Amino acid sequence: MPSLQTFTDIYRYRFVLANLVGKDLKAMYRNMALGFLWSLLNPLVLVVVLSLVWTIFMGAGRDFPSLVLVALIPWNFFSYCLTGCSGAIRNNVSLIKKVSFPRQILPVSIILTHLVHFAIQSLLIVLVLVLFPPPGKVLGLQLLWLPVLVALEIGLVVGSGLLVAGLNVLYRDVQYITDSLLTILFWASPVLWSAGPESGLADWGWLRYAYFLNPLAGILEGFRDVLYFGRPPAGGPLLAALAVTLCIGYLGVRSFWRHEREFADLI
Repeated sequence: MPSLQTFTDIYRYRFVLANLVGKDLKAMYRNMALGFLWSLLNPLVLVVVLSLVWTIFMGAGRDFPSLVLVALIPWNFFSYCLTGCSGAIRNNVSLIKKVSFPRQILPVSIILTHLVHFAIQSLLIVLVLVLFPPPGKVLGLQLLWLPVLVALEIGLVVGSGLLVAGLNVLYRDVQYITDSLLTILFWASPVLWSAGPESGLADWGWLRYAYFLNPLAGILEGFRDVLYFGRPPAGGPLLAALAVTLCIGYLGVRSFWRHEREFADLI
């Protein structure tokens, strides 16, 4: 099975994968005085700007930074991974033509690199939740859902990353399409607002169910439920996110596996 072979190859070449991740992390922060602190400053600056705009002009509450950040950090992880994966094969032409190894390691190494950033940026969530307490009780059993939500997002990122990495070798404009799609998804996903029962989304009727076919909607709202409202994620949106993630994962692995042997000739 292609899907099983894809992940067994990653395990067999885990030493190569670890070296690629280490190289990416060193290259990203080389000659930077602040180093890993940039992983914290970028989302922090964005939240400060958004909070000022929303509180001054739209009357948002004092806990608005908490409302945004608990979804913004997972969104950043998805966005950075998809942007990086779109060029994962084309940006490593010399490596692909000279060395024989499973090509899926390249997009996976990018995902793992940004997973490190995701872990670092998650420290900001703790800080903001303390400084701007949300309405829900954050410390509770609902925190046990966090590993499930992280695993679900990683699955979505791997499937989407393999899909765009392979397609960008066949069609060079996929990278630009990905950038445009991410812009649309940012505003279509509950990053700056909540899609929970408080949002009035239930009044949309059947459109509410269509909205949650966007897997990011269920995942991001799940993070917000757990970390902001202090409750377990809603089952329907989470199941919808799981179903769409499995479909994207299958398409991504299948597409990448199908064209992998052609990469050296196409790039």
